[in-house]
Amino acid sequence: MTILFCIHGNFQTSKVWAPLARSFKAKNSDLEVISVSLKDHPQGGFDPWTEDFCNRVDTQAGRNKPYLLGYSLGGRLALHACIHRPDLWQGVVVVGADPGLGSSEEKNQQFTRDRNWADRLKNEPLEHLVQEWDEQPVFCGIENSAPRNLDELNPIQLSQQFEVFSKGLQQNLVPALSELKTPPVLFLAGEKDKKYQQIGDELAELCPVVESQWVEDSGHRVPWENPESFSRILFGFAFG
Repeated sequence: MTILFCIHGNFQTSKVWAPLARSFKAKNSDLEVISVSLKDHPQGGFDPWTEDFCNRVDTQAGRNKPYLLGYSLGGRLALHACIHRPDLWQGVVVVGADPGLGSSEEKNQQFTRDRNWADRLKNEPLEHLVQEWDEQPVFCGIENSAPRNLDELNPIQLSQQFEVFSKGLQQNLVPALSELKTPPVLFLAGEKDKKYQQIGDELAELCPVVESQWVEDSGHRVPWENPESFSRILFGFAFG
């Protein structure tokens, strides 16, 4: 049996992977997809989360060396897990995730933005914040097609995620990634998502284990905007 762990992004729950998981299972009946819920893990920051997650995977997977897939925030966490336990994974797929900011000024600005989101989630209507989130330039003007049920989103938990997993608190992971020999890492970005295409290409130049590809007819939310191409590339990398 092959196991794939999937980590979701901000303003998502683990259920966002459900339609993709069904599609993956139809292509490979021996594949088990495990959707990771961020609310099930410690909220103390990147290091406690990463250690706890890798320990859970080690226990769940047993002798089956799994693959890891992460989108956006989930992709950043996947990179942390890859660095923390490179021996644990057969391969890692990262979609539209930032490996880290370079300067203290950038980190401070990002932390201020994320703390603002965290504060607003405690005080403003969720549906208005979700609409504002979807209108950000990073989503390339493409309407959200990822499954989302506002009733299943907990504003307090979302607020905590913005606080403890802010890019402003994240170390630049590029030096550590550049030293890895294994596992192979596939960085994906949408055809219209020029920012993350550039990040992926630069990461591939600096890190021998990283391969960068872009996916046609998609922006930032690649797995849901072009699921067929995404699935084909994923299976070619991990299960082909």
